[in-house]
Amino acid sequence: MTTLYVTEKAWKQIEQAVSKNPNVETGGILMGYQLNGDWVVSYASEPGPRAIKERKTVVFDENHIRTVTAKLKLRSAGRLRYIGDWHSHTVKRLTPSLGDRKTFALKTYQETYQSSSPIMLIVGMHRHGIRVRGFIYGGRMQEVERVILVGKQGSRQLN
Repeated sequence: MTTLYVTEKAWKQIEQAVSKNPNVETGGILMGYQLNGDWVVSYASEPGPRAIKERKTVVFDENHIRTVTAKLKLRSAGRLRYIGDWHSHTVKRLTPSLGDRKTFALKTYQETYQSSSPIMLIVGMHRHGIRVRGFIYGGRMQEVERVILVGKQGSRQLN
């Protein structure tokens, strides 16, 4: 199974976006790279200024997402690339909905994204902070074994 490493910067971006309004879904793209068969998330965007955020759905601002993806890819000289999406749930269950599964599968074929094994993080507020579950698509959706926060203070498992 795959391990997903999330940098402190990317995790803070997710925490801040979810904390703004935990009563509506939010999300964004994950930019990063593959490392020895595992994945590293080093940037997590917000959904964009024209995104639709509701209690049980978020629709990303695709123009914003394309711009962010292109800028980060260019700035990193191609090292960073789109590796998946993240979004929040306003309910306790962090299980992908049917809509999540369809969107996830479609993104493997869309020209903007084209990721042979995209990642999806689902996050949600919990009384002890934000919980997370990770999934990877490789012909079918599978749960990521470990989601690890890495930073200056060391590392810890998030899921």
